[in-house]
Amino acid sequence: MDLRQLRYFVAVAEELHFTRAARRARITQPTLSHQVRLLEKELGVTLFRRTKRRVELTHPGRIFLREAQRLLAGAADAVQAAQSAEAGQLGRLVVVCGPTTAYAGLLGMLQLYRRLSPRVDVRLLESPVRDAVVTVEQGNADVGLVVPYFESSILARETVLELPLLAALPKSHPLASAKTISLKQLSEDPFVLFGRQRGSGFYERVLSVCHACGFSPKVLEEMEHIHTLLYLVGAGYGVSLVPATLDPAKRHEVALVPLQESSATLELAMIWRTDQKSQVVHSFLDTVRVWCKESRP
Repeated sequence: MDLRQLRYFVAVAEELHFTRAARRARITQPTLSHQVRLLEKELGVTLFRRTKRRVELTHPGRIFLREAQRLLAGAADAVQAAQSAEAGQLGRLVVVCGPTTAYAGLLGMLQLYRRLSPRVDVRLLESPVRDAVVTVEQGNADVGLVVPYFESSILARETVLELPLLAALPKSHPLASAKTISLKQLSEDPFVLFGRQRGSGFYERVLSVCHACGFSPKVLEEMEHIHTLLYLVGAGYGVSLVPATLDPAKRHEVALVPLQESSATLELAMIWRTDQKSQVVHSFLDTVRVWCKESRP
């Protein structure tokens, strides 16, 4: 017995007419009748009562029809599952993100991916960049979304966003109401930065941007969390640089001012193992590329 014979049987059972069933199955009527007889012989039961005028299911035939329909539906589901897996739309995905990623469109990326691949089970981890890199290197996460200021010989990386950096100033700062400022104008201000111990790469990037403008910032505080950093800025302890994706409407005590320096940016990259062959992973990478492309101004 094979699935082909089950389909022939179901066609006859639903049509109760061999000629119509043969037309539906796209085979000749004699071939269909022969396959049904072979099925009955294999099962050792009579599935149909045949007369010159009508075809009827026997009691075993009715029971077998229900089970045959279930088996065919299961086979169709199995085919669809295999095809979905091949297309990267079924399976499990572990994504690790760095501390900055949540402010760089992570929610939008995940919403788009869930819409396109609803059958993939996504697990999200948050980790400092150094730990995120090791997590992907060791295979404990499939892909990472991080600020890519690190070195690794076994990871591929692809920058997908370059986020403008904004000056975060207390509302009492003389430049808080400016439309744009030069980073050099903050060279004498104390800075509050996202700490090096978090391994985000953010601290090093801010130093690099400031050095490119000809000064080394006076770092007053290094904070563990960006929320605390903004509270200190708002309280007048210093200034900072933050990604442009931060929502200024939620920071009434802080002014976010665009910088004139086009080089004042923060990269966001995807990382994955170079030997990664999972279609689920590559489908996610493609989705992030699409989201980032559509989100660029």
